[in-house]
Amino acid sequence: MGPVLVFGHKNPDNDSICSAVAYAHLKNITDPDAVYIPARLGPVPTETRWAFERFGLELPAQVDHVHTRVRDVMTEGALTIAPSASMLEAGRLMREHDVRALPVVAEDGGVVGLISQRLLAERYLDETEIAGFADMPVSVARLVRVLDGELLAGDTAGSVSGSVLIGASEPETVVSLVSSGDVLIVGDRVRTQPMALEAGVACLVVTGGVKPAASVVELARERGIALIATERDTYSSARLVSLAHAVGDLMETDALRVSPETLLGEAAEDLLASVHREAIVVDEDGRCEGMLTRTDIARGIRRRVVLVDHNEAAQSAPGIEDASVVEIVDHHRVGDIQTPGPILFLNLPVGSTATIVASRYEALGVEVPGAIAGILLGAVLTDTVLLKSPTTTDLDRETATRLAGIAHVDVDELGMELFRSRTEGETFSSEKVVRNDVKEYRAGDVVTAIAQYEAVDLAQVMAHADEIRSAMETLLEQRGYDLVLLMATDIVREGSEILAVGKVRLAERALGISLEAGSAWMPGVLSRKKQIAARLVEAFGA
Repeated sequence: MGPVLVFGHKNPDNDSICSAVAYAHLKNITDPDAVYIPARLGPVPTETRWAFERFGLELPAQVDHVHTRVRDVMTEGALTIAPSASMLEAGRLMREHDVRALPVVAEDGGVVGLISQRLLAERYLDETEIAGFADMPVSVARLVRVLDGELLAGDTAGSVSGSVLIGASEPETVVSLVSSGDVLIVGDRVRTQPMALEAGVACLVVTGGVKPAASVVELARERGIALIATERDTYSSARLVSLAHAVGDLMETDALRVSPETLLGEAAEDLLASVHREAIVVDEDGRCEGMLTRTDIARGIRRRVVLVDHNEAAQSAPGIEDASVVEIVDHHRVGDIQTPGPILFLNLPVGSTATIVASRYEALGVEVPGAIAGILLGAVLTDTVLLKSPTTTDLDRETATRLAGIAHVDVDELGMELFRSRTEGETFSSEKVVRNDVKEYRAGDVVTAIAQYEAVDLAQVMAHADEIRSAMETLLEQRGYDLVLLMATDIVREGSEILAVGKVRLAERALGISLEAGSAWMPGVLSRKKQIAARLVEAFGA
């Protein structure tokens, strides 16, 4: 069923990414039957990059969506066939492996076509006639191979391009029907055999395990005629020669090709509108990665995901409605994510998702590795603003102390290093201030975006207030928000400067502040969720 993706919300913060990595690690230990892969839905915050480098861990890859892809449902390891193989070989492979089609792959590994049961049926299962080689010559070597025969005379490199006849009539009748270049299939008819050679057949097939007389063999050699002896009877020989054509001569070159990253919905639409029952899955170099069949589509497989640090569709990955959410670990309000059945939903009123993840290690009796403990501690400290936020609980403090012991670091020192890392060596960017940590909230008819930027020295940030407001206006217009609000949080002074654009009066009434001066200082306000978002949602939803 593929791996399970573990990821946090859009515009990921430190807690979101660190919790995803740690929880994926824990799940891989406690659920060995599945593979859990940590991921992220956006750029890596500076402090997160610093923390991962500090503790020697690899950052998770970014995913753009969780819509079901062709890769998630395709049949991997598809059986393939070379263009030089015979149609008989193709038919046998399909029968032995119970597949309906075979991608045709050239020597360089590239897909050049498709051979299917449908094509075999259309071309060769019509019992009314035996297909000849007038339209498409076939090599002597391939004829020998499909008949499991022995070449007594002639050159394997030669080819035949006439009709296929069966010598069942009187010799004179048979000879009257033969044209130069034809293939004649006969049994032990000793009179017919030399007469056919004299008449100019290109290939004489002697069936039933009967070896022709030495004089017949000698005559065939003198005339350069292919003479094949086979153990098969005349009827099966006649049918088999029709399957001597090369796969490359008859393959369908217009077969549907799709990328493994193509959305399944798009591929399904194309496949269901096609005459084909299958599509070839190819990589960017045109090499076969698998097959997509209508049966694969009908299975309705969804990508499995674990959500951390969020449980609202608006904050999750595009396509979350198409995915199968198997677990949620969060410390926010219960949102609108719906699941078809019961799942493990860990939702606790603590200051950080990392606290819940660390507690889960303890509950399951799994030792937290030092590096994992380091990033989890960093996530607790950034999400609780050095354990000063009103969202901080005793469990957050106890967890921070325990993780610091495992990681062999000092809580306060690591916290200050994390916050300082945000601005070290970087040029100020209003876009980063506004967009790096922004969450969307809906209440009534009002859609609000609340960004938070935490700094050790807020004065340096507020010196760019005009640039920040301009970036906020751009975000408002681009996303169609009613209100964009920024919490510029000073972790030393323990408060936040509030800036807003859009329906500013709504924010003023909900928060009890005046923004006439462009911004307002709110002492003790450190938590977006508890001290800002909750008040806005309550006011707008009333």
